[in-house]
Amino acid sequence: MVKIEDISLLIDRLEQLLSDSRRIPLTSGALVDRDQCLLIIDQMRVTIPQQIAEARRIQEERDQVIARAEQEAQMIMERAQEEAAQVLNERGLLKEVHDRSTALAEETRRQAEETMRGADGYAIRVLGELEDQLIALQTTIRNGLEILQQDSRIARLTAEDALQDSSAESDPEAE
Repeated sequence: MVKIEDISLLIDRLEQLLSDSRRIPLTSGALVDRDQCLLIIDQMRVTIPQQIAEARRIQEERDQVIARAEQEAQMIMERAQEEAAQVLNERGLLKEVHDRSTALAEETRRQAEETMRGADGYAIRVLGELEDQLIALQTTIRNGLEILQQDSRIARLTAEDALQDSSAESDPEAE
């Protein structure tokens, strides 16, 4: 089972890699180990789908809990009706049957609502945490890509300047 902490750990590793990278003087750019970044991104690609599957599993568990609660409610209602019929047959006390049936139905409804609220709260909490992690991950990846793209542009400009300088030094007529 993949934990939300796994995503956080990968994000921390990516952030540490960016923080530890050598800065390019007079720019906000940095030299980043591309292979390390790609390795971390690949690990994120594996971890995120696992967390989504976990969220789906939680949703399915919630649905199963609700289905069981509804089944129990139905069984309790049937039992209450059977008891009511028995009381009517044995004692002829229609009022007592009606009161017990109503009380059982109300208790069943209350228990089913409580179970559903608990399952909903749990699912909302877990899915909210997953959403927060995914948003943070998306921001980190976007920032990492921007840094890598900026570093690539700086490296290209630096290489072009070096080529122009070496061309000027090797061509004495250029001076």
